[in-house]
Amino acid sequence: METKVKRVEENAWVKNPAHREVYLNTLLDESENEHVVVRLAKILPRGEIMPHTHKNQETFYFLEGEGSVLVNGERKRVKKGELVNAPAGCEHGILNDTEKEILLYCVFSPIG
Repeated sequence: METKVKRVEENAWVKNPAHREVYLNTLLDESENEHVVVRLAKILPRGEIMPHTHKNQETFYFLEGEGSVLVNGERKRVKKGELVNAPAGCEHGILNDTEKEILLYCVFSPIG
């Protein structure tokens, strides 16, 4: 494996069909690193990452915006500069109940 430098602008934003008005930009995937996946996620106004679980941990950091995050069965307000960690098997989701876009930095680990 080699060290890489990537530009976000070189990757395509892809609509996630499992969620409402959510777009993903995969910066690092399983083919490049078997231990971690890194993505940017955009949630448009009134969009939602539907409640779901993973076999792996997901950590997401709010780069821009704010929303209502499902954490341990409760809704909490999370905003720019805050981080949420959802351990494997824990249900989580994000509702953008504002008129501004949410931008997240997401890390999924471990993979496999």
